[in-house]
Amino acid sequence: MPKPTKTGIFDNEASAVDLRVYEALKALGWRLGDTLLYQPSYALTEDEQRDYPGSKSIRPDFVLQDIQGEALAVLEDKLDDPAKALPKLRLKYSRVLRPRFLYACAADGAGGLKLLFFDLAWRGVDAAEFRPVTDFMTLEAMKLKLEQDRQKRRQQEIRIDTAIAGGFDPAAGKERTYQLDCIRILLALYREGKMKMLVHMATGLGKTRTLVAFVKALLDYALARRILFVVDRRTLARQAINKGFSLLAPNYNSHWITSGSWRTHANKNIHVVVIDTLELLYDRIPSNFYDLIIVDECHRSITVNRNLVFDHFVCPRVGLTATPRIAVPPKGATIDDADLAVNDTYCLFGCASGEPDYCFDLAQGISEGFLAPYGKEEHITALTQEAMDAGVLYDHLLDPDTRARIEIGNPERIELERLNKRILSDEQAKRWAEILRQETDYGEKVLLFAASQAHSLMLVKAINAVFNSTDDSPRYAEAVISDNDDINESLKDWFERPYSNPRIVVSVDIMSTGVDVPCLRYVAFGALTKSIAKYLQMLGRGTRLDPKTGKFSFQILDFVGLCKRMDDNGKGTPKLNEKVVKNGANGGGNGGGGGARVDGILDNPDPASLIQRTLMTEEGLKIVDNIPVAQARELFENGVKLTMDPRIALLRRKAWEDKDYQPTEEELALVMAWAAAPDVILSEEQLQRIYDYPAGSVWDFFLAVLGVRKIPTTRERIESGFESYLTIYNFTDAQAKALHKIKDAFIANLSSQGRVDLDAIFANPIYARLIGSFEDINRQFDGRLREVVAEIQGNLKKVA
Repeated sequence: MPKPTKTGIFDNEASAVDLRVYEALKALGWRLGDTLLYQPSYALTEDEQRDYPGSKSIRPDFVLQDIQGEALAVLEDKLDDPAKALPKLRLKYSRVLRPRFLYACAADGAGGLKLLFFDLAWRGVDAAEFRPVTDFMTLEAMKLKLEQDRQKRRQQEIRIDTAIAGGFDPAAGKERTYQLDCIRILLALYREGKMKMLVHMATGLGKTRTLVAFVKALLDYALARRILFVVDRRTLARQAINKGFSLLAPNYNSHWITSGSWRTHANKNIHVVVIDTLELLYDRIPSNFYDLIIVDECHRSITVNRNLVFDHFVCPRVGLTATPRIAVPPKGATIDDADLAVNDTYCLFGCASGEPDYCFDLAQGISEGFLAPYGKEEHITALTQEAMDAGVLYDHLLDPDTRARIEIGNPERIELERLNKRILSDEQAKRWAEILRQETDYGEKVLLFAASQAHSLMLVKAINAVFNSTDDSPRYAEAVISDNDDINESLKDWFERPYSNPRIVVSVDIMSTGVDVPCLRYVAFGALTKSIAKYLQMLGRGTRLDPKTGKFSFQILDFVGLCKRMDDNGKGTPKLNEKVVKNGANGGGNGGGGGARVDGILDNPDPASLIQRTLMTEEGLKIVDNIPVAQARELFENGVKLTMDPRIALLRRKAWEDKDYQPTEEELALVMAWAAAPDVILSEEQLQRIYDYPAGSVWDFFLAVLGVRKIPTTRERIESGFESYLTIYNFTDAQAKALHKIKDAFIANLSSQGRVDLDAIFANPIYARLIGSFEDINRQFDGRLREVVAEIQGNLKKVA
């Protein structure tokens, strides 16, 4: 590398951007004249002068180098003219000085810097563009990246820990070689510098353990130091820590981070985070902080709407999904939103037309003996058939409590899609319970998906009655519908035990992911879905083999004709399972078949605006009450302000005295335990619903009650996301100014209506005078203004 023939120093001619860049670099430990060179001049060789006619030397604005004088990064602060600055960096300065990193800088209009970043080690379709970042790297961070790159290029065999993945599978009776194949492919792509990778592996094949073994290999061989694992539900975060990354302790530490604990645990090797929390947290984390991001169930976590969050980070990312891309909906129907999200995800991982980087799907898992085959049985009652045909005609309802007749005036007809969502049939619930009694042996595990919370509770009551279940807790059948995560975890844990109650669990969708019940023998459908992705998720709950309990296949019990809609007649050849309870103790049943017309239908009392408070007592699960959201909020706020608990009082004082106080993990656990205790009985999940803030922690709500921290409104969250979008994506100054002009109207539309009507904005004469005509602004975006606004709206729609 050429040595500088001249190095400038700061003088009165230094630009304002030069000074901002210098101050930012100085704060990170770069030293002027040592590791930081300002406008150094480098003489070009004769060959280089031939390559660049008219140039005898180059003079970049800044060069960052190591203590041996090797250039690590080159910075240009002339980003006001990207067409000139970026090619100069990538095609001239990088070829002469051969640094690893390139930065382009400009003033952002708010006293800060706008930074674009390029890593010459990037490969693949996404490696051609500069990426916006929030800050520069330190010398130590650059040296670490260079060392990781050297390790990637080393011709060494990387050993995979087969105690975690790829070892012998006792259920299948053979090695899980497909897991090793997946890890080796990911390792090769990661070492090549590919930025986006996608793994499609069917439920039950061990995606999480496969990626845990992949992470261990990266850490063992110094290919990565910090890894972020993203999930979309709290239960999956807990599962990833307890059943996944805990296998790497004590050599590598992992932590489930929250909005208040990220900084405390910044030095952990592995962070697990829920996507709702990451949406709140991401802009506080440096863009280059992680070496790899892994996204579990990425079709729910990374969508077009959330790509903003992940584009903040400039590191490779691996997506995991159990769901294939749904290119064409069945029978030409409109594709479901959930399936569109799957297709979007494949596009966002560079698989718009190609295949995932690794695929081992449901059919392959069954054919190779790693997953359980299954058959299906259809049990259509008379009421269901009527709803399928012309719809159920009714002119009255029954009061859920008194069964008193309630006339509704004009008769209405309800189709199958709304049955048990809009109205409930007590008689149908009893018929389904009888069918379960007839078709299953006593003690066999059954997961039944219902149409609504109230439908779940009605089914549980009917099932327990027909199975003669006692009032002991847990009962033979239980509903997993509460937003109390701790209670759900207890019920799921009991359900996973082969020989204990509950034997039947009824749920709406909480049990469709993150549930590992190998002994499950029946998946029952009592609700419709148009989504193939959701159907496969529900189906996947039964695909695990469990020879220890004699389970070699499973059965679908279809009460609503869902399998026929999905063109699914089963896969593989179902095998005979062993009985769970010998001699049919309490087992064998009569009933089932057919279906009687009902005399009356109940209104669905689904508690959409109620909070169910539940306690786990020595006697078992106890439902305390269902109270309105406003009453639950008042209960929590009075508790925070008035409690005499000395530990909570001490935390109140700490928060008042130091507005930026960060509680310890023990203090956070204390607040959560206090909120869940008999005086309050509210979980963090319930508080998130009460305050309409999915990313909030119990500490956020605690501080909000004290007036120390404000829960951001929907409008404020949209505004913050709007500004983040402008920062992360590369708009010209003129484009950014134009978008700022329509920001207020955009936010007002999205927060009040849930959508942005661009035509209405420009049709308003007041807005038109303030922001200009649509044609003028659209011209600044080369005719793409509608497309840009639609993309911003998509990113922020979930907040709205």
